[in-house]
Amino acid sequence: MERPQHIRTLPCHLTTWDCLGMISAITRKQSTTHELSLLMRKTIYGEKTAHPDIAASLNNLGVTWMNLGDHKKAIRCHEQSLSMRKTIFGDQTAHPDIAASFSNLGVTWMNFEDHKKAIGYHEQSLSMRKAFYGEHAAHPDIAASLNNLGVTWMNFEDHKKAIRYHEQSLSMRKTIYGEQTAHPDIAASLNNLGLSWRYQGDHKKAIGYHEQSLSMNKAFYGEHADHPDIATSLNNLGLSWGYLGDHNKAIRYHEQTLSMMKAIHGKQTAHPEIAKSLGNLGWSWYDLGDHKKAISYYEQSLSMMKTIYGENTAHPDIAKAVNNLAWSWYDLGDHKKTICYYEQSLSMRKTIYRKYTAHPDIAASLNNLGSFWFAIGDLNKAILYFEQSLLMMKVIYGENTAHPDIAASLNNLGSSWGDLGDHKKAISCFEQSLSMNRVIYGETSTHPDISTALDNLHYAWAKMGDDKRAMEYKQHFQELS
Repeated sequence: MERPQHIRTLPCHLTTWDCLGMISAITRKQSTTHELSLLMRKTIYGEKTAHPDIAASLNNLGVTWMNLGDHKKAIRCHEQSLSMRKTIFGDQTAHPDIAASFSNLGVTWMNFEDHKKAIGYHEQSLSMRKAFYGEHAAHPDIAASLNNLGVTWMNFEDHKKAIRYHEQSLSMRKTIYGEQTAHPDIAASLNNLGLSWRYQGDHKKAIGYHEQSLSMNKAFYGEHADHPDIATSLNNLGLSWGYLGDHNKAIRYHEQTLSMMKAIHGKQTAHPEIAKSLGNLGWSWYDLGDHKKAISYYEQSLSMMKTIYGENTAHPDIAKAVNNLAWSWYDLGDHKKTICYYEQSLSMRKTIYRKYTAHPDIAASLNNLGSFWFAIGDLNKAILYFEQSLLMMKVIYGENTAHPDIAASLNNLGSSWGDLGDHKKAISCFEQSLSMNRVIYGETSTHPDISTALDNLHYAWAKMGDDKRAMEYKQHFQELS
């Protein structure tokens, strides 16, 4: 049997964004504080007055709503702040506050997973900051825009472009603060380079950057300090060791992360970062093969998210937790629970992103439903879901774009057609998948997705009776193993 590829909802890496506003432990009490501040400033300056302080309150309220996960409210606040700042400073004026609003809209649209809009706003922010500070100036705001473009391209899965932006940001920050200086912004760039290299498949390089980031954060905040930036580094080291297959080491890092998050936010507090840490422990125990323990952590994470966002709220983090529960129940052999959770996740994602929107999370849910039906032998239903997933991914990323998720969908379609006995269709899909993965990872890369495609092509050509071609692909596969 050819091997299908699931698109499991990724564990929660912690990316370091740069945006204006309060990035401390965000609570609903803070949103009330900012709302009162906005009301007071409107009372002082006038309800309809365009004033820098009112624009600042709208900006801070937007950052707060973003951290609380209400991206629609965040976007409304940032759009109002941007509009007011343009009225105050001039629609065509290059001004730091306008650039900050562009940046914050970029971060919020990225969290709402509209990568194209996010990139557009970050490019406007970068352009304006260069116009204000100088095209070749080394300035923290320019470095922040470069960082945010790197994060956005990473989430859009163009990791080569992401690495270029993060390297530029890191270089500029070292110029600003000093080559050997321990500074949070330099540590953030090191962290994000680690993430980009991990997604590029180079986990050893990723660990190197995350270790540098952890060391720098400890040097800055204190060796034994409980700080979100240190927790971020610990979390991402856990993920990288997990991808390298050392799940025991991954669990140790995730346990340290969870302990630190509880120390920061409160042991009994329901907080998004604690919920994510619980989810990542579930991920690690799943990979170690302890599905009952994985389910326990996923359920704790899900319960906390429902406390944070609301029992019946459709939220991306809740949909992710539900999706991951489906994985674990499938491996425990409970197909009813599996399909129930997958369908809940798909339904929630359609509610979040609107029923007919092409979105990566919806495409992932369609793919995973296809993988489920493939696994229990309903190949026609599997093909139906895989084709929907592939079509949506092409709408999202571009018809002719080389993208890992498109390559995975092609592989999965190939597996389904092969098991149905249509080996010509299977070979066509596998060849497209192989070609795309080589474009993404490099012609001579040893990436697992390339190995999967080669192995599947060996199997398909053998079924077609072409032993010569089958052997060629087998040799290529063995060279990478």
